Amino acid sequence: MKIGQIIKDRYEIEEILGEGGMAFVYKAKDRQLQRTVAIKTLKPNYVSQEKFVDRFRREAQTAANLNHPNIVQIFDWGIEDEPYFVMEYIEGNTLTSIISNNRTVGLNDILYIGSQVASGLKEAHKHALVHRDIKPGNIMITPSGKVKVTDFGIVSLQNEESDITKTGAVLGTASYISPEQAQGKAVSFESDLYSLGTVLYELITGKPPFSGDSPIATATKHLTEKPEKPSTLRKDIPKGLENAVLKLLEKRPHDRFKSAEDLRALLLQQRKQIQINQTQENLVDLTNPKIKFRFTLPALVISIMLVFGTVWTLSNIFEGLPVDGGAPSLVEIPDLTGSEQSQALNDLQELGFIVGIENSADSSVPAGFVISTQPTANTTTNPDTLVTIIVSVGPEAFPIPYVVDLEIARGVYVIQESGFVVGQQLEINDDNIPRGFIISQNPVAGTKMGPDSTVDLVISAGPSLIEISDLSRKSLVDAIQILETLGFEYEFVEEYSENVSVGLVSHTIPRAGELVTNDQIIKVVVSLGLKVEVPNLIGFTYQEASNILQDIGLLPSASGDTGGRVSEQSPQEGEFVDPEGFVELSFGN
Repeated sequence: MKIGQIIKDRYEIEEILGEGGMAFVYKAKDRQLQRTVAIKTLKPNYVSQEKFVDRFRREAQTAANLNHPNIVQIFDWGIEDEPYFVMEYIEGNTLTSIISNNRTVGLNDILYIGSQVASGLKEAHKHALVHRDIKPGNIMITPSGKVKVTDFGIVSLQNEESDITKTGAVLGTASYISPEQAQGKAVSFESDLYSLGTVLYELITGKPPFSGDSPIATATKHLTEKPEKPSTLRKDIPKGLENAVLKLLEKRPHDRFKSAEDLRALLLQQRKQIQINQTQENLVDLTNPKIKFRFTLPALVISIMLVFGTVWTLSNIFEGLPVDGGAPSLVEIPDLTGSEQSQALNDLQELGFIVGIENSADSSVPAGFVISTQPTANTTTNPDTLVTIIVSVGPEAFPIPYVVDLEIARGVYVIQESGFVVGQQLEINDDNIPRGFIISQNPVAGTKMGPDSTVDLVISAGPSLIEISDLSRKSLVDAIQILETLGFEYEFVEEYSENVSVGLVSHTIPRAGELVTNDQIIKVVVSLGLKVEVPNLIGFTYQEASNILQDIGLLPSASGDTGGRVSEQSPQEGEFVDPEGFVELSFGN
């Protein structure tokens, strides 16, 4: 695309914003709606590959259905010289630029950014779409503070060449890929959560959890090394946030958070806890007689109410704070094992605890009931402590991998590697999907199922086969009509025939009765007339044999002495040859 070019009589290219490994991004003007948009196009070396173009289209259509405030919206898609899609234009900075400017990001901001990205991933995962490339460069912060996840719609194309040995395929993302991506295994929702964990780690510490001299070295560390604890690099990180980041960076997908929603809820709880702690620190200063306050008590109460976003009474505000230098009352965490989630939540809140919820698979505890708490039951602690309820979601479940468009052998491998069993395999004809490739799957990708659950597949048997009709002795008009009705393309060849009159169809190539696909070009052989049957010339003189041949339209050919009589001939008696063909004669006594 060129500056000034108008696409679809609507989008005017204004400037190039940047380029990645596979695409260019342009700033453009939507002349119909009078708004600025961004346009992403495939690079020319990918345009010629139909597989990339088709996947580009389908991923753009899928991403266009993601209408969420934390995901860059895709508006339109099409092809003009090369495939493109039109998306929301975002002003602001990527996290990459924020980190590269050596700016220390506050814990409150880190938790806000993380929860917003998790919210966007929750929406994507609900539509069975795995981003596969969460990294600081794909997260933007607008001037108003909104968080936007970019590059939905093309990331699956980048995953087509995920082999870490291919220069450029992992070069920009090796610091953020999950262990399963580094191994070339099937990705899942947990892969996105791992990548988000690497981003949070870098926001907290200023560097990624793993780095090496090359992309391969970095990717290897994702597989083999444990990350350094963030608290060794940044002392003010809360234990809850550190534990969350380390859980995200677990090597095995099922050891991470079970969903983006679980992560989002925890990050929001951590953010609320930080805000509460900061407010309580300010309130404790009230007991210091050396500090003189400009606020009257009513003004202070109003300020506190604004911080908490709700109206509290004075007794609520000062409840649990030190009085005359005394320590707040400690409260014992009750044993809630086996309680329903709602009842456990209510019991803890009545005791003054801040309550978090974490889901966990457990085949022995029914879904929706409490497995345990953190801290554990009977622990005595301050009433404003965060107590996390571990709630059962029933037997452990994992997301079904996406295997559509894969060759059957690869699809079976991916399913089995993910802990599932391949069920029914139904073959159907498909004119567009090559033979042996997967057309659809049931359950669909993203559905969470228990280990050893079956996944049924529909596999392409290739295009439908059509039997070639017998066109021999038909006129060209009739033959053409039959072929076009069947959807065949055709071409003509002329030959002499042993038994078909001139101008009629002698036969077809492939022959009548054979089964072929409708993209097969049928060669129609048209008769130039009947061939001539060679007579017996043995024992005749040259002159006699010559007269016989000339009478039926053939010509004699002799070498050497033509005296005597014909002793050998070629072709032999009874063979058919084209008119005006030669018959070789040999003579002897």
